Amino acid sequence: MTIPDLFDFAFIPSWHLQLDELAELALPEAWRFKHPEHFPKNPDTHILERYIQSVFRKQAIDYDAETDFKKKQAIFHFENEFCCFHTGLYTRNYKGIYACFDRNKKTDSLLKWFFKGFADEYSPLLRYVSPLPEKPLYQMPLQGIHYFSDWPIRVNVEHILGDPANMERLPAEIRNNRNLPLLLETAVELARRQATITPGIVVPQVYQQRVQFLLPLCLQNMEQPDLAMTLRPMDGYYMGYTCLTLQMAYANARLLARPTAPWLLSLVE
Repeated sequence: MTIPDLFDFAFIPSWHLQLDELAELALPEAWRFKHPEHFPKNPDTHILERYIQSVFRKQAIDYDAETDFKKKQAIFHFENEFCCFHTGLYTRNYKGIYACFDRNKKTDSLLKWFFKGFADEYSPLLRYVSPLPEKPLYQMPLQGIHYFSDWPIRVNVEHILGDPANMERLPAEIRNNRNLPLLLETAVELARRQATITPGIVVPQVYQQRVQFLLPLCLQNMEQPDLAMTLRPMDGYYMGYTCLTLQMAYANARLLARPTAPWLLSLVE
């Protein structure tokens, strides 16, 4: 396979219309930000678009890494002139939704596959596929996706504040604050304490196919998070080594499950 980009893998006609149809087929969910950080070409389902492209990339990489044929087919099913994978989404009747492809017969395209559409297991497109591919799976920490509020957090302040990409994610009003290291450490400690009372504010996310956690940080207003710190589970503690904008945090969290934390839900409509 070795093609982790969806648009290098297949010719996809009317992509944004396909995404609109997928949004209708799937369980109701908000698929756009109220105030996008960047103006998207696809204003209605830009979260869904990133989600599908990320899931395809994950399945392509996992397919290439697997050596057992049956396990490969459970990740991405290839058979004769047809292939498909599980999107990780479900219909209103809780049936899995699959992305389906035929061999590309367009003479003006060099791509091997042609996107047929999204379908549930009752679709004629999947009539001869058995067993169906499995839902995307992510490598869990040994502790699963349970956040341990009593674990300490070690913050790599030097890396976060010394990295230009991380600094760009901080609110512009505080980037030149002389006490920024102290402000960051204080925000992390306050968020850690809040999580001991309200563990649900800590959200699992996916990064490089592994599950980590997202801790919302309030740097300017105690009631309004400004960004999220990623927490990597270590041996009895968490390492905070980078920060994400809230929209980046939402997109990463959505790869694993539909976010339910209020600080993330407030971003979408």
